[in-house]
Amino acid sequence: MAAVPISKYTEIFTVLQRRIDAKQYEIGDYLPTEAELTREFGTSRATVVRALRQLSLRGWIRGVQGKGRVVLGRPAIRFAQLPDRVKHLLLTGEDAALQGVRLVSAPARIAAALGRAPGVPLLSGRYVLAPRDAPPFGLRTVFVPASLTDLTTLDPEGGLLAHLERRNGIAAGRVIERVGARLATGGEAAALRLPEPRSVAVSLITVLDVRSDPLLAVDTVLAREAAAMLSTYDL
Repeated sequence: MAAVPISKYTEIFTVLQRRIDAKQYEIGDYLPTEAELTREFGTSRATVVRALRQLSLRGWIRGVQGKGRVVLGRPAIRFAQLPDRVKHLLLTGEDAALQGVRLVSAPARIAAALGRAPGVPLLSGRYVLAPRDAPPFGLRTVFVPASLTDLTTLDPEGGLLAHLERRNGIAAGRVIERVGARLATGGEAAALRLPEPRSVAVSLITVLDVRSDPLLAVDTVLAREAAAMLSTYDL
């Protein structure tokens, strides 16, 4: 029986995975540029971008604005077991633009998710989720207990979760997601360019360590159309 040919983007994805596993690209290295990969594989830029997007969504690499794509290494098995939607919302990809970071007092809902008292200090970073040259489809806010990090940004080299694990000598062990729906606030409707009133999907993801102590919470508001898309996202 003749072998079934694989798609070009799958070939690129697989080759880059193997190079990362073989340490040809070390953790912290930057991958070749889109133009360089396009020339190497003799294909279109769109095909290269599709392969890189899959690597990013699966946790192998991460886009760094103005620099390229940094290697994270083989993702932990726990992420491979998560639903596609959760992986997409939890792992910072190229469609997430960090808007700013500040120290906040924990809102009651987030404090409960993190097992902290309301009002304790949290480092909070907000991301706008939008594909390149397309309208935004979501707003994501990451909350980290200030006691767990010395960062002034929530976009460190190698990823936030890896930083928290290294700094605190711990390992993530479990991920919990709570989903719901509500009407968008005025600010959310404006940011997502939605007519008012309009309902949005809400996802609250909590990452816990192996002792079940919460490490971080990711609170995401999604346009309903985007929520439907992410629920069947093809990884």
